[in-house]
Amino acid sequence: MVSFIDGGMDEPSPPLKVKVKGVYALQTGGDLVAPVVLLEDEVSRIVPVFVGLAEAISIHQALAGVVSPRPTTHDLFVSTLESVGARVSGVLIDDLDGGVYYARLSVSIDSVEREVDARPSDGMALALRSGAPITIQEKVVLESAMDRKNLDDLKGIENYL
Repeated sequence: MVSFIDGGMDEPSPPLKVKVKGVYALQTGGDLVAPVVLLEDEVSRIVPVFVGLAEAISIHQALAGVVSPRPTTHDLFVSTLESVGARVSGVLIDDLDGGVYYARLSVSIDSVEREVDARPSDGMALALRSGAPITIQEKVVLESAMDRKNLDDLKGIENYL
């Protein structure tokens, strides 16, 4: 975007750090339940990210510090990275298009950062297991933040497990 004030290009705003507020379920009618991860930015805006059930369980387990007796897919991926000297260094939720969120997973190996396309749910599950930051572009927050009064309709995912 061209800035008409100074003639230069506008700098994109830096990504916002978010924390995973929790994993919830939205009753969509009958027995159907839609798992949703709530992200909260530093000014308490809430962003809902709908995820699959397997990813919801994985994220919930990571938040609760539950260690599975056998490695889950996300545990296996983190262990594999560590075995080759790499680590998850972050996840950035960078776009929202047609109700679909897009993310990039950052992996560091030998001080070299690489980014790979990732589903936000997988990125969050990996970042939580690795202690890596989760960030989101402000434009995504502006497009998708929800009103806090809608949180009353959500129940913790543990009620369904």
